[in-house]
Amino acid sequence: MAVLKIKASIHMIAAAGFFMFAINVGVYYHININGTIALMMVILGAIATSRLHLKAHTNQELILGLLIGFTPQLVLLNYWL
Repeated sequence: MAVLKIKASIHMIAAAGFFMFAINVGVYYHININGTIALMMVILGAIATSRLHLKAHTNQELILGLLIGFTPQLVLLNYWL
């Protein structure tokens, strides 16, 4: 990323990774975590909004952080289940 002069939001990477991990746990154990998913989506939105409001990141950097956070958990889901 440093070579490409692009920065991804570490806050979004961590929150998105935890979000997908919670979904993976719900799928694996067949439990209903709809309330948790809804709460975590609100938290993801709050994190993104705060980063934009503080002008710490652009929309592209936030989306990149979200994708980087989701990707390892999606790969884990394929091998876990």
